[in-house]
Amino acid sequence: RQVLQPDEEPRCMSWQTVGTGGRWTPVGCARVGGGPLYSICACTHFSTFAILVAIHPVTDNVALTVVTYVGMSVSLVCLFLAILTFLLCRSLWSISVTLHLQLSICLFA
Repeated sequence: RQVLQPDEEPRCMSWQTVGTGGRWTPVGCARVGGGPLYSICACTHFSTFAILVAIHPVTDNVALTVVTYVGMSVSLVCLFLAILTFLLCRSLWSISVTLHLQLSICLFA
């Protein structure tokens, strides 16, 4: 038992199976009462339930998204150049280069 802080918001959630995985969803569940030490949830279906506490609202960080896409793009270009180097430079051909080529192709795919 923990006392909720002013910036914490309890949410009643249920587990929704999607394909081979799943996710927590608030659909069909609502917090109908409680206090700082407990919560009362009401759900319209049977499933696996939990009370998740949102400490702060989740927002997308635009700078982090840009850095991620730029970094992934640069990585893929470098990996493609490595694959080209392994394929076109026959003087480097050895079992080690073959293994690195196959690993690079797997990473690129």
